Amino acid sequence: MNNIFDLIMEIINDTGKGLKGYIKSQLILMTITFLVLSIGLIIIGMPWPILIALVIAILDIMPVVGSGIVMVPWSIINFIKGNTDTGIQLAILYVILSIFRQIIEPKIVGDQIGIRPLYTFAATILGSLVLGPIGVLVGPMIAVIISSIYRVKKKWDRRN
Repeated sequence: MNNIFDLIMEIINDTGKGLKGYIKSQLILMTITFLVLSIGLIIIGMPWPILIALVIAILDIMPVVGSGIVMVPWSIINFIKGNTDTGIQLAILYVILSIFRQIIEPKIVGDQIGIRPLYTFAATILGSLVLGPIGVLVGPMIAVIISSIYRVKKKWDRRN
């Protein structure tokens, strides 16, 4: 009976480390988003670039919607108001940010939670398909739990 308790505790500890890594990865991604936006908005010549970048970086944590909730309407409004150059610059900045995040997110999340980037990407996609927008966050967390169970079980099998 004690062995089962030890096994469960080890799985819980390993899962906790993975979830902590996931939160850390989201903070790293938020920081990168902030830096990319800050530089882009400064280059564009926007007023309050640091504050705007901070707000958008915080919103970027939201599943699926992310930075697009601000960047897309902001770009469209500039087009409508006749500020075509600014609208194009904001759209380009958003595209650069989106591509950059799509490339680095699986790697950063995978490194922090101890799962290969491809599995992290698959867990994110599968989570979003099954659970909708919240699945983008839940998918990798479930992958952490499954990975923890697998790792601990494998370690226990070698011991016994």
